[in-house]
Amino acid sequence: MADTTQRRVRIGSYTDDEARAGIFTALYDAAARRLHVVRADGSVPNPSFLTCGNGRLYAAHELDDRSCMAVYAEGDDGALVCRGVCGEPTEAGTCFVEASVDGRRLYGANYESGSISCCTLTQDGRPSGGLPAVHHEGSSAHPERQRSAHVHSIRFVPGTNVLAAVDLGIDAIALYRADASGALEVPPVASVATPPGSGPRMLAFHPRLRLAALVDELACDVAFYEFDRTGTRWRCVDRQLLPVAGATEEALAAHPAFSPDGRRLYVSVRGSDRIALFALDDDGRVESRVDFGSGGRGPRHIALDPSGSLLAVANVASDDACVFELDPLTGEPRSEAHADVPRTACVVWE
Repeated sequence: MADTTQRRVRIGSYTDDEARAGIFTALYDAAARRLHVVRADGSVPNPSFLTCGNGRLYAAHELDDRSCMAVYAEGDDGALVCRGVCGEPTEAGTCFVEASVDGRRLYGANYESGSISCCTLTQDGRPSGGLPAVHHEGSSAHPERQRSAHVHSIRFVPGTNVLAAVDLGIDAIALYRADASGALEVPPVASVATPPGSGPRMLAFHPRLRLAALVDELACDVAFYEFDRTGTRWRCVDRQLLPVAGATEEALAAHPAFSPDGRRLYVSVRGSDRIALFALDDDGRVESRVDFGSGGRGPRHIALDPSGSLLAVANVASDDACVFELDPLTGEPRSEAHADVPRTACVVWE
């Protein structure tokens, strides 16, 4: 974009049975400190998770009757054009997608079916076929949320071909090695057990260290894990509680995000509607924690821009997207801007 004071944000949402577009494009005007929606795109329901890479936008469409991953590109008129969809009727509830580094594979976490899908992509990014899905089995301590497996997110361990699959239903991170075709080797090369009833949800990786932050949704905490160069040996080195004071409903941890320099970690909490801010030392150890309001209700997802100076928040319960301008010294917000977006689920910077 010609105007360098404006930053673009893609916003995913839940559409459910509404006949409307679900992917919104907004611009944040740094000079005016204003966030405004400029267009809405997409015809597939419930684009609840988005991620950018390889010049494309990847979406998880969270559906009850099938898995669904889609690839979008921007057309000449600025509209998002769907390059193709990959899904299976035997899987359901795709809530997270992760592309391989080379952009030739797309993986999906299927919450409802407790499985991981894989789709091959052509050189220009179009879905070209599926690889075998991997299924989890089991349950854990929570009587309602953990009756069966629920894969909530998947991330490649940096510098490896190991895919970490975070399963809220069975309290585990399963570590799968992807072979040359992109298929996941079964059984997993290793598995990291989390405390019973913790309900692991999301992972974030430190930009410099072999350190992962795991958000436990049900325990409402964040655990720090060191891992080896192969990405298969993990060790929990710290666990920090998240802010629950003032919660008007059950406090559920949601999403982590490291700052680009690795000196800060932000974690959102629904229920208390707070964002926790952890200051980290050079070794990734927690030095202090503060927290601040999310700017709305139900902060389901957060994202830092590449400079680390802006924090976007998807407040699903208040139909609101919020952008905080952060203080460069403390990392705390010093201004905020809002835009109305129905059932905001995810925010990503471009």
